[in-house]
Amino acid sequence: MSFLGFGFTRRTPRELYDHVKNATGYLSLSDSLIRATEAQSVGEALKVNRTLTKINLNENLFGPAGASAIAEGLSMNQGLTNLYVNYNEIGDAGSQAFADALKVNRTVKELLLQNNLIGEAGAQAISESLKVNRTLTTIGLGWNEIGDAGAKAISESLKVNRSLTCIGLTGTHIGTVGAQAIAEGLAVNRTLTSIGFGENQIGDAGAKAIAEALKVNTTLTCISLIQSQIGDDGACAIAEALKVNTTLTEIVLYTNQIGDVGAQAIAEALKVNKTVTKIHLQQNQIGDAGAKAIAKALKVNTTVTTLRLWDNFLTKAGIKALKQTGNILCSFVDSIGADGLDQQRVPSPADLAQIAARAAANAQPQPSVDLATENQQSRSDLADSDQKVAAKDQKVAAKDQKVAAEDQKLTVNDQELQQLRSNFAAKDQELQQLRSNFAAKSQEYTTKLTAKDQELQQLRSSLAAKSQEYTTKLTAKDQELQQLRSSLAARSQELASKGKELATRDQRLATKDQELQSLRSNLAAKNKELATKDQRLAGKDQELQHLRSDHSGSDQKLIAKDQRLAAKDQELQQLRSDLATKNQKLIVQDQELAAKDQELQQIRSDLAFKDTELKSAFGRIEVLERSQPALESASSFDETIPRVPFAVLVSATNNFAADSLLGEGAFGRVYGASLPGPPVAVAIKKLSAESKQGAAEFKSELDSLSKFRHANIIAILSYAEEGDERCLVYEFMPNGSVRDRLNLKNNTPPLTWSQRHRIAVDVSRGMHYVQTAFPDHALFHLDLKTDNVLLDAHFNAKVSDFGLVRAAKHLDEKSYVRTQNVQGTAVYMCPEFLFEGRMTTKTDVFAFGLILLELLTAAKPGPRLKNEMRKAVKNQNIVEMLDSVLKPTEAELPSISELVTLALECLDEAADERPSFGRLLATLDP
Repeated sequence: MSFLGFGFTRRTPRELYDHVKNATGYLSLSDSLIRATEAQSVGEALKVNRTLTKINLNENLFGPAGASAIAEGLSMNQGLTNLYVNYNEIGDAGSQAFADALKVNRTVKELLLQNNLIGEAGAQAISESLKVNRTLTTIGLGWNEIGDAGAKAISESLKVNRSLTCIGLTGTHIGTVGAQAIAEGLAVNRTLTSIGFGENQIGDAGAKAIAEALKVNTTLTCISLIQSQIGDDGACAIAEALKVNTTLTEIVLYTNQIGDVGAQAIAEALKVNKTVTKIHLQQNQIGDAGAKAIAKALKVNTTVTTLRLWDNFLTKAGIKALKQTGNILCSFVDSIGADGLDQQRVPSPADLAQIAARAAANAQPQPSVDLATENQQSRSDLADSDQKVAAKDQKVAAKDQKVAAEDQKLTVNDQELQQLRSNFAAKDQELQQLRSNFAAKSQEYTTKLTAKDQELQQLRSSLAAKSQEYTTKLTAKDQELQQLRSSLAARSQELASKGKELATRDQRLATKDQELQSLRSNLAAKNKELATKDQRLAGKDQELQHLRSDHSGSDQKLIAKDQRLAAKDQELQQLRSDLATKNQKLIVQDQELAAKDQELQQIRSDLAFKDTELKSAFGRIEVLERSQPALESASSFDETIPRVPFAVLVSATNNFAADSLLGEGAFGRVYGASLPGPPVAVAIKKLSAESKQGAAEFKSELDSLSKFRHANIIAILSYAEEGDERCLVYEFMPNGSVRDRLNLKNNTPPLTWSQRHRIAVDVSRGMHYVQTAFPDHALFHLDLKTDNVLLDAHFNAKVSDFGLVRAAKHLDEKSYVRTQNVQGTAVYMCPEFLFEGRMTTKTDVFAFGLILLELLTAAKPGPRLKNEMRKAVKNQNIVEMLDSVLKPTEAELPSISELVTLALECLDEAADERPSFGRLLATLDP
């Protein structure tokens, strides 16, 4: 913490975070030396604060980085209504971040971004957000560098926006073209009541365009065009608009170049206009002719209460005409309460030149006169006038004496009159207070009576709904019981069939065993026969040697012996060939026998599983039959999920030690552990004991996962519940979430394209199962995101976190149900769910579209990601948007293009245009 003189204390980022997090109502941090680092803390605090409604961050100069951090907090905040960010040099990047936040925020009504170096790009981003935002009523963009291009973009948003009532565009470098564009927006806008458009260079042409819009606009009550280079032509056009406009009450035209012609035109308009109460014409070039025209108009006008004309060219004649109109409603005082008519200026030579030029342009030809005769007549008239004036002066002096005496009497009477007026004002104020109190009490009683009526209606509706709900549950339980009985009968038949098949295969296996034994016996006999032949052959060889040595001369006998020996050799070769053939057949039969044995083991495993499933079905029937008489006391989830003692999980996690912590979510923490028995890794979600939402999530997730059995849905193994302590035990997913892998958490290798494509297929298959598993009703996940898609050891994807799941009677693709309690992650919510609470079968499809874009780009989800991908498709540069670690081959590009197309279809603003999970699965995994 550092100290900055004059008692001011600059907070550290942590102190600033705590200060904003715990703030309520209004918080001022103006000129508090908050830079980009400290702004990060403010943004993080805004994500969790729910009580702050107004925050002032003016004059901190935290720049684009700080603006992005605060905008990110704004996108998640659900309580802020007023945000002031003037004088912070946020630039186009910062304004784009705020624009993205406005697309999802539903509470902010006033946003001030004045003096922030915002250019055309920033203004265009803001205008895009104004097209979809439905809550913002006031936005201040004054003293930026928006220009004509930015003005055109803002005009387009004014044509469709339905919430904005006030917009500030003062000093934003807008010229004639920009003014003409804004005029087009004002001509069709039906909500704007006030626009600040001064200190621009719109000129007479721009003023004429604005005037044409005022002729048809029916909502604007105040418009400011100060210092906008408007002359008589522009003023005349505005005057014509005032003749037909019926809503404008205040028009600000000071510090322009309006002369007598423009003032005379405005005066003519005031004779017929019945709504304008305030006109600001100070610091123009209006002379006595214009003042006299306005004075005539005020004699018949009954609505103007404030007319400001100081710092013009009025003389005593013009001032006298204005003061003698007899209009008691209109005030000419200046901003500090002084008489504004007496504060005039003398025209400079340049001013006189302009006035002369305008007079020449508007002058009518006059008849010629004799100047000498005219001058002599004037002198004679002047002498007569002097005599008359002297006589009148004498009379005036006498009257002055009488007036002085009367003034003394009037002073006393005036004091009494002032006292009476003061007493009357007090009584009138007391009466107004009584009327106000009566109206408040009347309104209070009316409100209470209405609330009681609504409460009674809600109770009646709730009673009827509960009755219908119990009837529906009883019917559903009866149907489930019948289905279980039918399933049991079918499983019994299937089990009997499997038993017969197993017996048949056992017989075949016994036969194969016998054949194998026979083959082995034959092989042994052949081996023995071969050994005998070898012995005989050895004997023959010895005999041959003996004959050769004893009968070397007997050639014929020797030849005969050789022939017999060759025959024996041939017979030996044949025996060896036969033996090799028998060995080969034996190997083949051994392989067949091993395959049959493996098949037998699989059948026995399937039979054991069927037996377990059969026992589970018997258990479920028994639970249903026990719960039939007392439906209200029945458990809301399937009792087949094992319940384990809480102490077992405490021991497995070493009392939920920090080194076992895997992650932390909205409702609790997740720990890794290994349960007693055969070593199996599990993930244990421990729900927060203080969170009511955690208890609701526990019941919802337990109820949902007890019904789901699918390869792409996370499997729940058991649960524990003891007092306020609740835990869910899942299968362990060693490769974490898809978001972790895209972020390369813990330096893990990046996902390949084939892995990403398979993840998309797995998620669509899992969500298709969720929506179609129960034919009598539809299920909504409502928190589908990459953080809730987990990966097993082989990178198979499984959908998790069913704590927000909702159910409704079966819906077609155009039906919906509505909720007042919108929960989940805002950036993944489709517009109809985020802003209206409408849930359809296409609600989760929108979130899936963002998941596809994340798989393609690894970028964080949000409206900007969707818009940038659409631009990339339009500009045919999709590859530049891909995750930089992906190096797609030519063979992979078609599947990438297909995934981009599907993602943008899923993100369609219209729910009816989004594909179903069934069609997505058919496309991704044909």
